[in-house]
Amino acid sequence: MKSGDRVTASTTNNPYHTNQMDLPFSPEETGAVGTFREGLSHEVDDLVKLELTAEEMLGDEVRLAREYVKEDTGHFWSDLKQEFVYWELATGQLLLAAADPTRVDWHEHQWWGDDESQFH
Repeated sequence: MKSGDRVTASTTNNPYHTNQMDLPFSPEETGAVGTFREGLSHEVDDLVKLELTAEEMLGDEVRLAREYVKEDTGHFWSDLKQEFVYWELATGQLLLAAADPTRVDWHEHQWWGDDESQFH
């Protein structure tokens, strides 16, 4: 037998030769290109998982910030309303002090007559 001749005999009895159907990869994906493609696929999958995790974390941060803002604005508005009440009372007292005391007394005690009942 010459060195260039190929043996065409069946290799089914040889335990070192495997059938192509027994390989965990397809024959066209063997070599560097197949390995690169598989590695790239795993890398893309990992990047997608990382991006989804980052998106979820960002959503959590947005929800947390929204709750902080809601709580802070609630306190702000209640404080602002209370300040307006104080200012309203102070303005009312100032206006009553500047008003004609006679008319204020008449209004407080409802001493208006029939001809002036249209004004209150």
